Order: sequence, then structure tokens, then C-alpha cells
Amino acid sequence: MTVRVSAAVIVISATISALLCGLGAPPAQADPLPQWTPFGTTLYTFGDANFCTGAIGVALEATPQLPGHVLAHVTPYGYQHGPCGNHVVLGWLGSAGGRSQDVYIHTDATPGNTVTVDLWVGMGPAKFIVNTWPLQGPFLEWYLLVP
Repeated sequence: MTVRVSAAVIVISATISALLCGLGAPPAQADPLPQWTPFGTTLYTFGDANFCTGAIGVALEATPQLPGHVLAHVTPYGYQHGPCGNHVVLGWLGSAGGRSQDVYIHTDATPGNTVTVDLWVGMGPAKFIVNTWPLQGPFLEWYLLVP
């Protein structure tokens, strides 16, 4: 009899804990994405025309209500001697395996439109590397925990 009472108490307390913690409630916004970027979040590179030089910003965030997905935002900050563009390669290794995706950005001397892509990385620890293609400068690197 005490085993049944103990089991009932455990089930009831687990249910109350889940309700108090909001388990099962969809998040109103993206979960925070713990990340470490040892080289920053800005790529400095040469563009695809007129020996133009420029900078590209990359930001990563968790996708709301999609566990294991990461949104990558790629924004050209502008090019000297533009208009110019770049192929930006996003490469990652996570619990879903290793993959890459190519994004093309284009602008003149002013900041351009942000290109956002949804990437399936898998939940848990992951590593991202971002660079231009063909290789024309230093790369960016992220270590993160994907919710």
C-alpha cells in the first residue's frame, strides 16, 4: 500500500511542478541562444567587383517554437567602390550532423538588406564557421548551445 501512495505522491508532485514551470506552454519569443564568438561577428572581405572592400555582419538566434533550428541573419554593412556582393558560406556541426549553406548578399556603400535563413542544426552543442567564398579574409566562429 505504501508503494502505491508513494507513486501517487510522486505523480502528483511532478504534475504540479510541470504546471508551475509552464511546461508545455509554447514560448512567446525565441529562447536565448548561449553563444561564444572568439573572433567577433563581422567579416571583413573583398567584394566580387572593382576591388571593393567591405564588411558583413552575421548574427545567430534560436528559432521560436522550433527546437534545434537556428536563424542566421547576414547583413552587408557596405562596400567601398561598390556596388559589390559576396557569397557567404555558413557551415555548422551539431547533433544533426555537419552541413553548409550559401547565401548571396549585394549592396553599394550603404548597408544592404539582411538575408535570413533557417538552419536545422539539432539540439545541444554546435559549432558554426562563417566565411566568404572564395576565401578572401578571416573567418568567424561560434560555439553555441541550441535549445
